Amino acid sequence: MGKWLLAGLLALAGPVGADDARPAGGLEVALKGHALVARLSLPAEQVVGFGHTPRTDQEKLAVRDALGRLSEARNVIEPVPEALCSVTRQNADSTLSAPASPPPALFTGRYAWRCEQPDALLALDVPLLEFINGVPLDILLVTPSGERAWTLKAPETRIPVVED
Repeated sequence: MGKWLLAGLLALAGPVGADDARPAGGLEVALKGHALVARLSLPAEQVVGFGHTPRTDQEKLAVRDALGRLSEARNVIEPVPEALCSVTRQNADSTLSAPASPPPALFTGRYAWRCEQPDALLALDVPLLEFINGVPLDILLVTPSGERAWTLKAPETRIPVVED
């Protein structure tokens, strides 16, 4: 049931504020024991500037470059060094890649880390927010102490794992 609740929260999240017409991306992060996992969903329009199947060499290159950047966990999320986390999974995909899928055009990513000192994981930095040029991220954080949801937008680029 918790999985459906998490999916529902992100599905219901829409644009942030009346003056922000750009759709938000979604970042779900969960910490359990030594495992840290994250799932990312971004509107293609906000990542590469278009939401259709790439037609030109320039558009194909833009999709390849974005996938290359999003395929590296460190370009998306950086756990604080004190937690001693090492990447165990990192991959990205797009509905713009062949064979293209019907709308909406998205980039997605899945990432995992093993943290040797999970109690030291007080925050996560999100360098992705600099790459997606002001697009807000609807954050859903699940930890042993509960679930929290909010929107993060540059210049704020840090997810506090532990509430103050």
